[in-house]
Order: sequence, then C-alpha cells, then structure tokens
Amino acid sequence: MPELPEVQTVVNGLNKKIKNLLIMDVWSDYNSTYYLGKNNIKDISFFKKFKKNILNKKIIKAERRAKNILIHLSNKKTIIIHLKMTGHFLYGDYVFDKREKTFILNKTNKNKFLTDKFNQFIHFAITFNNGKVLALSDMRKFASITLIDTKLVKDFFKKNGPEPFGLKLSNLNFKKFKNGKIKTVLMNPEFIAGIGNIYSDEILWQVGIHPEERVKNISDKKLKEILKFAQKILKSSIEIGGDSMSDFRNIDGKRGEFQNKHKCYRLENTICKKKNCDGILEKKIVGGRVARFCLKHQKKLC
Repeated sequence: MPELPEVQTVVNGLNKKIKNLLIMDVWSDYNSTYYLGKNNIKDISFFKKFKKNILNKKIIKAERRAKNILIHLSNKKTIIIHLKMTGHFLYGDYVFDKREKTFILNKTNKNKFLTDKFNQFIHFAITFNNGKVLALSDMRKFASITLIDTKLVKDFFKKNGPEPFGLKLSNLNFKKFKNGKIKTVLMNPEFIAGIGNIYSDEILWQVGIHPEERVKNISDKKLKEILKFAQKILKSSIEIGGDSMSDFRNIDGKRGEFQNKHKCYRLENTICKKKNCDGILEKKIVGGRVARFCLKHQKKLC
C-alpha cells in the first residue's frame, strides 16, 4: 500500500502536471454493489453526481493528508482519493479503446515508462483541456474516490492523527496508546498520519526498538529518536520518489528508489546492516502485519 512518501510523490507530480487545467471528461468502470448508497464513485448513482460536479472545473492544486490525495477544484469542491493497495496515478497520452473498454496508451505515446505492466490496469480517468489524461491504474480495484465541499475537508479527517513533519513529541497522544505495541501504534492513523508497514520497520530498525515493545516502556529519549528518524526516513524517501518494491509508480510511470535503501523491510534471514551488529533479521506477525527486525540490536526492554 502506498504510504506517506508515495502519496506525496503523486501529489508533487500532480501539482507539476495538472494544476490550472480544466476537466473536460471523466470515466470509470468501477461498479460494486457493496458501495450502493455510499459516497464513492463505485456507486453508479454517486459517480453521476461526481461527474456533473467536476466537469468544466479547474484544478486549483493537489495536497496530501495522511495517505490521501486531495485535488481542490475551482467550484470549492475537493476530490479525495485513497490509493489503497495497488492504486497509482499516471499522466499522459491515453485514448479510450471501445474494444478493450478502458483507456490505453495512444500510439503516439513516447513515454516508455507508461508501458510498465503495473500501469495497465486503468479503472478511472480524467481528460483535460490540453488533451492529456490522468489515469488511475488499480490492479486490485481497491482504490477509493469521493467528492466533498472543500470547507469540510478538515472535519473529514478529524480522526486522523497529526502529520509527522514539524511534529513535536508533545503533539502525540502517547497516553491513549501507552499499552500498544510500538509498531502497531506507529501504523495507527489516529496516532500519526501516513506511516505503514515499510516505514515503521525501517524507523524501528534505526532506533533499535523491538516492534513488540509497549509504548509505556519506551523512554522519552527513545521516543524522540523514533520521531526524529520517522521524519528523516520519510523525507529521504520522498526525495527519491518513494518505494516501488511492489507496484507503485509515479505519474510518469517511473519506479521510486527507496526499495534500494531498505535496512530491514523484506530482508528477513539476512545479516543485519547495522554497524557492529551481526544479527540475523527475522520476521514475525505483529498486530496482524509482518514485522521485520533484528533480534540482536532491537531487544525488548521488558
């Protein structure tokens, strides 16, 4: 699932490519009875309202909140997208193929990266006044798209915790989560926004904290280190386009590079890369998710 750095990578790309463009058309083949009556384009009735509200509207800007993409429109409406497991946006020369019943690359396309096999599962597309298309490739069709009044955005995310950048330890509600396991707490969107499986593993490896350690057992000094490395690691990943170990691609269809910087994620059964540590990385289910860690330098405190 795309985490904060991947979503921010998409948002950065959107602001470069679609800002100030007019929406001329929108298409989707999402259709699920599970979403009937819900404010999601997978409900056909909602999609019709969605389309009516965004046609001929200008893109003001894109933003990120937690793992969500926000596209603000000129009519004071905001499109909110959660990419879920396999979603990523692509921008380029696409045309609708009646035979395939989806958007495909135009024969004049010169961007070889868009031909990547993970970029071929188009289920949503916005056509702009410059002829370009913003297409959503979503192999497992889990992505979520809705539309709300821009003035309601803050309330829409009221349950989400604070963003990690510029954050101080005092801004985090450790009291509420003191009995939780630190990996699970870091991944809880009500505690802090945007951190998932990849980055929680990498952060805890750097700090030397076992993923099952209870928050109440961790000193303020170590908690500050966790926050410090969270900010550092997330920022460094954004700078290199996020993590593409799986199917994530940026809007130009290119892979990110953070998967080449992993210290522990998906490196179980290998020798720890920590200086002066010769431990073997292990994996274990923690809170329903797979955690990777070094048992030698990430020992439990209690």
